[in-house]
Amino acid sequence: MNSLSSVAIDLSGKTALITGGTRGIGRAIADRFIDAGASVILTGTKKEEIDRLNGESSDSRVAYLQVDFADEISVAAFLEKIKAIGKVDILINNAGVNKIALNTETTLDDFNFLNDVNIKGPYLVSREVSKLMKANNYGRIVNVTSIWSVITRPGRSLYTTTKYAIAGLTKTLAIELAADNILVNAVGPGFTMTELTATTNTPEDIEKITQIIPAKRFAQPVEIANLILFLSSDLNSYLTGQNIIIDGGYTNV
Repeated sequence: MNSLSSVAIDLSGKTALITGGTRGIGRAIADRFIDAGASVILTGTKKEEIDRLNGESSDSRVAYLQVDFADEISVAAFLEKIKAIGKVDILINNAGVNKIALNTETTLDDFNFLNDVNIKGPYLVSREVSKLMKANNYGRIVNVTSIWSVITRPGRSLYTTTKYAIAGLTKTLAIELAADNILVNAVGPGFTMTELTATTNTPEDIEKITQIIPAKRFAQPVEIANLILFLSSDLNSYLTGQNIIIDGGYTNV
């Protein structure tokens, strides 16, 4: 997969905010952006982890901010910090949570938790960051949806609802912000081999899913990151309002 990281895209001088950027796909996005020369602001939920990462980081182009999108006070404090930055060229709304359960077995607390993190978070961050982008007459916003933003399965009612909503938000923001040189798209990953995937699925589960995917393998996080890198760069000068599914053909089966 090393060749997948050799695409030459220059983000020098750009500042990117990536929510949920400490692990998995978010971390892969951050690594690709750093390689491309961007300064990155990465968010995570746990204060102890954020403090540790800031303490360990030796790269002046990397900063970590704590925010819990399920906590209104935490979100309000985070948004004030973003306003103070004054310049965000690229926003990647990647933070998200999931719950797999039949609708009859979910609770209102489950509904509120997923909506707070998966919908309200991107809505609020996009709202504030787009104000900065409009002032600078430049911006790229990419919302991370999922294959569950175009298809669904039993047990996915809450997650699917939130991801369909973000796809809708993407389309509306795209037409509202296009005249300000701000392009807004979404990327919907299919099954991706993150550390979480590897630890929460048995080898038998992974093999079963692999056989259903036409490409006969899971995506690597860098493959998702490369698509988001393109959409966030000046190579993308006209594509906006799209929810691009990257799933090895799974949703076509």
